[in-house]
Amino acid sequence: MTFSFSNILKSKKEKTPSEVIPKIEYKGGTKYAEDETNNVYLDFEELGGFPFIKTIIIGELSTKIKRTGCTLTFIFKNESITLNSDNTDIESNKIKNTPSYYTEIDFELNEAEAERIKNGKVTEIQYNFKGKVYIFKTV
Repeated sequence: MTFSFSNILKSKKEKTPSEVIPKIEYKGGTKYAEDETNNVYLDFEELGGFPFIKTIIIGELSTKIKRTGCTLTFIFKNESITLNSDNTDIESNKIKNTPSYYTEIDFELNEAEAERIKNGKVTEIQYNFKGKVYIFKTV
């Protein structure tokens, strides 16, 4: 076996988020929707008697938003419900040793909206970040 600098200097092939995401096991939420390069985990929670939705996006989506927040729209067959983010500052965090990001966003809602989303047939969800819409199909 001969020594070769070319083997040492070759760059390692970067894995894409679509290769990494199936291997990530997130146990902090229920998988609710996905697209080609992201998974969305969603749970209904309550704090001080007020319901809210906790969402986590894991994948290639990376964003940093100050003072404007975002919206989340639940699309049903004949209607939709749009919720505003609880916090106006949103920032994705890089997942160590992967090309993927982790973005946690909470949304305010009332009891009627919570029941409609829990019991209705949601076909897709849409996040709107600064005018850019990301569409995820429910699983």
